[in-house]
Amino acid sequence: MKTLAISENLEVILPKMGIMTHLVELTRHDYIYVKDSLKINDLLTIESDKSRFWEENSLAIYHKGFKLGYLNSSINKVVQKMINKFGYVKVLLKNKPKRNNPFDGLDVLIEIG
Repeated sequence: MKTLAISENLEVILPKMGIMTHLVELTRHDYIYVKDSLKINDLLTIESDKSRFWEENSLAIYHKGFKLGYLNSSINKVVQKMINKFGYVKVLLKNKPKRNNPFDGLDVLIEIG
């Protein structure tokens, strides 16, 4: 019979939680200027965009100061709650569109920092 050794170390290591989503409105912003320099796992920045009065929790995604687009409206509220609770989220580029259709959309992973 095997026995289970119970450790005094109570530290629990949880997996990093993240949300995979895509960016919208790429054709309306600066994406065209940086699309060729973007690489998988590039760190992106996220900012609230109050100019979009019709979308209360609007979040814009940037790469080196260039606005790429927005998180889709179905995920904005969840990410805004993560930012409010933890103060910071990390946004990583996870998938780029193929060359034949560069405006097909970017996939990003949003993690709690």
